[in-house]
Amino acid sequence: MILSKSTIQSFRSIFIIYITGIFLFAILYMLPLCHKGNLAFIDSMFVSTSCLAVTGLSTVNVLEEMTRMGQALMMIEMQLGGLGILVLISYLFMMMGRRLSMTSLILISRDQNQTNLKTIQSLSISVLLIAIIIELICSFLTYGQIRPQFDSTGEAMFVTAFHAVASFTNAGFNLFEGGFASFKHNDLMLYVTSFTIFMGSLGYPTIMEYIFSLRRRKSLFTKINIRMHAILLVAGMLAYMALEYGKAFKGLNFMDKVANAVFLSATTRNGGLTVFDLSGLTITTILIMTLLMFIGGASTSTGGGIRLTTFAVLIAKMISVVKSEEHTVIYKKTITQETINKSFLILISFLILLFSSTVALSIVEKEPIEMIVFEVVSALTNTGLSMGITEHLTVFSKIILMCLMVIGRIGIFTLIYFVFRVEKSKMRYLKEDLAVG
Repeated sequence: MILSKSTIQSFRSIFIIYITGIFLFAILYMLPLCHKGNLAFIDSMFVSTSCLAVTGLSTVNVLEEMTRMGQALMMIEMQLGGLGILVLISYLFMMMGRRLSMTSLILISRDQNQTNLKTIQSLSISVLLIAIIIELICSFLTYGQIRPQFDSTGEAMFVTAFHAVASFTNAGFNLFEGGFASFKHNDLMLYVTSFTIFMGSLGYPTIMEYIFSLRRRKSLFTKINIRMHAILLVAGMLAYMALEYGKAFKGLNFMDKVANAVFLSATTRNGGLTVFDLSGLTITTILIMTLLMFIGGASTSTGGGIRLTTFAVLIAKMISVVKSEEHTVIYKKTITQETINKSFLILISFLILLFSSTVALSIVEKEPIEMIVFEVVSALTNTGLSMGITEHLTVFSKIILMCLMVIGRIGIFTLIYFVFRVEKSKMRYLKEDLAVG
């Protein structure tokens, strides 16, 4: 990565913009027309952070504590978080006939994890259109399943729209009585929601390649993205079927079991919705869910985690080391050393954050360690799944989780360049072998 002043400044600007957005929405949630009863500011901040970081964890019951106005604001904030604040700002500028400056293009490229400035303007427009189209399709297909739960058409339409936005942005919030568990036997609802979550975690560049360049040879990024998504989706589904077939899935017919396994596999990788009480699943299932959350979705998507390309590069590097090969190759393409270094930095940074945060929470919380680890992983990877301890956390733990959600959304590099002063050293030292392992 080129450590120019503009690069470092763009990362810092992104951090400030997202933090400002979180504070502004938190203040709005505190307004009487947005919530019922007493809403503590720390809880308002937590909900705001979770929405903008498209996570789904919440210290309050948003169905009971938030008014329709508050829930509408949540929907807007989820959309902002899923698409990227800077993308929507750039779209508004273009609608007003104003050209984007080079500084704005750099900011958007960093926010969307893109390197080609020439495609940023078209990406900004396409991202919004893709999101609206997929959310409309989801709403159209799920409205009939949601309508029977509500007395009025208006209420059903609002909840349908909220569900579509939460699913595509991988936010994980829902406004259903008793949660999403009411659709355990509704295969259509499960498959449509799984598809919407999958598309959100797929990433805009990959979707655009298939829309505008269907017959052209796909980029390495898209090849890795599609195949890793498919492998992990199928692997997760088969694992959940095997582990929970006669346990959590007990009482479901075979087709319902398949639908629930597919849904659980899709939602584990950042969807945040669940039809089961996770505390009732086997510990092996929880471990697999934690691993899938850790890997996450694609870069430039609404998903989190270390990302699919990072995971693929790490695996490819391990294979090259085992084979004593000089170069790291994926699909007959040599991966640059810079990309490999960034992948290892992301992995180590995530592990350090997970370990330190787990230790910090374990000091003040009395919950079992597996629940704390799951909560920490869920926050950092912006997944939003919980084993039921979020509402009972201390203020200290809430602050830790909020920090993790922000880091998971804006990325490790944004945090590094905001907090630390990074300068490229020109000094060179003698090389020497070191015994390891």
